[in-house]
Amino acid sequence: MKVRILTSVLAFLLLASGALPIHTARAAVNDYVTVTKSINPTSITTEQEAEVNLQVKGTPPANVVVPNDVILIIDKSGSMNNDNRMTSAKTGAKGFVDLMDMTKHRVGIIDYSSETNIKSYNMTTDKVAVKNYIDTIQANGSTATGDAIQKAIDILLADKRPEAQPVIVILTDGDATVGSPTPYEFAKNKAQSAKDQGIIFYTIALLGPNDNPDTSGPNQLLKEMATTAAHHHFVLGSTGLAEIYAAIVREIGLASAYNVTVSDIVTADFEIVPGSYDNNIPKPTVTGNTITWAFNELKDSNLTFTYKIRPVSKTKTGTLATSASSSIINYSDYAGAARTKAIPNVNVTVKWPAPVITQIVESSGHPDGGNQVTISGKHFKTGATVTIGTKNATNVQIISDTEIKATVPSNVQSTVAVKVKNTDGQTASIDYQYKADPIVTLITPNKGPLAGGTKVTLQGNYFMPGVKVKFGDKTANSDSYTNVRNFSVFAPAGATAGPVDLTITNPDGTFITIPAGYTYEAPPVVKPVVTGVTPNSGLTTGGNSVYVNGQNLSANVTVKFGENAGTIQSVNSTSRLTVIVPAAAQAGIVDVTVLDDTGSTILENAYTYNAPVYPDPTITSISPNSGFTNVEKTAVINGTNFRNGAKVYFGSTEAVIKGSISSTKISVDVPNVADPGKVDVRVVNDDQKQAVLAEGYEYIVFVPDPVTVTNLGLTSGKLPGGDTMYITGTNFKSGAKVYFGSKPGLSVSVLNSTKLSVAVPAGDALGVVDVTVTNPDGGTGTLPQSYTYTAVTPTITSLSPDRGVKDKATSIYINGTNFESSGMTVKINDVVVSHTFISATRLSVVVPVSATAGVVPIEVTLAIGTSAVANYTYENAPLGPTPTITSLSSNNGSSNGGNSIYVVGTNFVNGSKVYVAGVQATATYTSATRLTLKLPAGSPGPVEIKVVNPDGQESNGFTYTYN
Repeated sequence: MKVRILTSVLAFLLLASGALPIHTARAAVNDYVTVTKSINPTSITTEQEAEVNLQVKGTPPANVVVPNDVILIIDKSGSMNNDNRMTSAKTGAKGFVDLMDMTKHRVGIIDYSSETNIKSYNMTTDKVAVKNYIDTIQANGSTATGDAIQKAIDILLADKRPEAQPVIVILTDGDATVGSPTPYEFAKNKAQSAKDQGIIFYTIALLGPNDNPDTSGPNQLLKEMATTAAHHHFVLGSTGLAEIYAAIVREIGLASAYNVTVSDIVTADFEIVPGSYDNNIPKPTVTGNTITWAFNELKDSNLTFTYKIRPVSKTKTGTLATSASSSIINYSDYAGAARTKAIPNVNVTVKWPAPVITQIVESSGHPDGGNQVTISGKHFKTGATVTIGTKNATNVQIISDTEIKATVPSNVQSTVAVKVKNTDGQTASIDYQYKADPIVTLITPNKGPLAGGTKVTLQGNYFMPGVKVKFGDKTANSDSYTNVRNFSVFAPAGATAGPVDLTITNPDGTFITIPAGYTYEAPPVVKPVVTGVTPNSGLTTGGNSVYVNGQNLSANVTVKFGENAGTIQSVNSTSRLTVIVPAAAQAGIVDVTVLDDTGSTILENAYTYNAPVYPDPTITSISPNSGFTNVEKTAVINGTNFRNGAKVYFGSTEAVIKGSISSTKISVDVPNVADPGKVDVRVVNDDQKQAVLAEGYEYIVFVPDPVTVTNLGLTSGKLPGGDTMYITGTNFKSGAKVYFGSKPGLSVSVLNSTKLSVAVPAGDALGVVDVTVTNPDGGTGTLPQSYTYTAVTPTITSLSPDRGVKDKATSIYINGTNFESSGMTVKINDVVVSHTFISATRLSVVVPVSATAGVVPIEVTLAIGTSAVANYTYENAPLGPTPTITSLSSNNGSSNGGNSIYVVGTNFVNGSKVYVAGVQATATYTSATRLTLKLPAGSPGPVEIKVVNPDGQESNGFTYTYN
């Protein structure tokens, strides 16, 4: 909790409590006020401002306590109930009273909220009575701060002791909300009125825990109301309030000066900046060059007053005094004697503003100089000098305080500072660029190899250190920079032979381009040559290594044997390669060619391909050597000298080879044939050599095991199917399928050779079907006319509810079995109604209203036509209580009708009808005990009035007389 407490007054606790003797009033002999003055900054230009800081501090006498009459103003508006504020305020106020020395001081209370809820307890020395009164204060209402202050003024002036200092201590937590022209102005005006009448004004702002004191409206208001900034305090939340009250009570009566006036008179060289003093508490008055603060008392804490000054003359400079010698503080000491304290002067150094350069035209020029420039800016003084780089400009003309003209001296090509120096030594600068495009007079040499690396020297003028050269689009590496007339670079490698532009660019961006300034020369063409191949023959399968001899050979050449490229295995030298020979399609003599991007050479008839000679294949066995006709199977052929690319035949039918072929084994898919018998098996290698195993494989007719179906777990079921059953029989095999008529069964699981399970599929129609089991090998068995598809019939087991009021549509559930999600209809009393399918056992429908009560059928019909019926009962709505007429607001009236009367009674409802002499009249429902009746015209004489409710209940008759 941030709490600002007057810690400096703690030393006066003994004095405030009366422990030390009090001397009679007499003229004080000491100086009870000190004042210091400072200024920031201490040096300004004729266009700048400086802030003056006055520190005024009192030194109370150590043995004097002035009697005080104190009014505590306590806010009791509704917001004081927040954060325990009211309790803390009362506790702090009672602590304040406890600490007061009632032998010298008196205290009174103002507690306030709205302007009509301001109460008071007059000044007294009875601590107990005051604290008892404080305990009765309760928070409620708005915040009439100004009215409360006026009430305190009235009490202090009405009961004023000549020897006592009147004091107001106000505590509030909220904005002033009462008074005009605004509540704030009203409160501040009342506080100023109190101070004008010599009343010391303490303020305490009781803020919320999260409020910002710098932006809080109540805090700013109370700060401006206080006698000085030292008389204002605030707390965030209620913690610390008691300590502030205690600090205030300890310091009342201890003051070094009263009726203080601080008058600071600014010398004629300066003027006071308007508004620069508005944040001072109290706010000063300013008349011309005199600024004055007035307040009722000065404690021993520093009061800080600030304001700003600025030079009047724009030409006068030097060390100048800021205060006149007549600047003074006037005050009265505790004995009432008039006293003064001189306010010290502080000096400030005033100088011209430094020159400022905003522009130079032109901002660049030739290194030879001689051109005139115009320098624009401000604060240029007569006698100012101009330097450009390290040289003085010539022909300098001070045109005005914003313009200078000068002639530029020569310089090397570079960027330099242009400086303007006033006669007081202050300077300003701006950049100026000496620039000229480079000139090239000679390029040596102006051509070189495409590979680059040639040292090229350029001669001319205006070359800067760091100059760059591009050969076409490639930047050269620098060799050496000699001077502005000579430098050299190394030519980069070129992309293609031929001339390229040379671009010379200085670091300052100046450049020159020499079209076709350098020529790249193409290197001589050296193509590869083949002179021989060793060895010069090999098999058509290739893969053997040979030496290719010749000239200018490298890894970049291609070696072709006929039309096929070999693989370079190694580069032995520029005259020999080791090459792997490619395979050839046929035997014969071919040319050998070597080629690269420079060209090719051919050595004719340089290499001979020889056909390889392979041994004949043999078949030693086939495993297995027999199998069923029209059944997929695999066989392995064993033998010798089998080759990749071999083909296998069973009779005249080629078999499909599986996997790779080894020299002794081939795996094949045996071709399917329809006819049984033995066939030859042939293996034909890619060189057309073959082996035959006569009648090596026999096809045998396949006869599947007979299947029987002996029993079904279920012999009938609903047409939609879905039931699961067991089927028993013989020779059931894994993968078997089950058919109900032509429909395949679902989720077939073969448990063993005699038992399987199956889910019955949906049938096409009602009736009996065959059940057939078929094995993967074709074996099949049927139990004829063994399963019956039966119709599905719905049932209704209950209606929930099964009855309802006939005048109201009612939602009900139909509970039963075999309900379907589609194709089903629901009728109520033979009328189709919409329904919601919930499940096979529940539907929901809305029973429509009925004109009559009674039992009606509810029928559910499936798509196949089967149905179920249940009864629903329409009931009459229960009758309400019988209406009664107890009186009429008037029992007679004109026979012309048109007048309105009240019908008074019981059990009337909205919609009740009123009959006069048996004819319905216009009536308005007002309440259950009153109807408003507009009487129709009638014949003179008595008539009967009755009320009939919407449920038909009829009231007693009541007599009305037509006059």
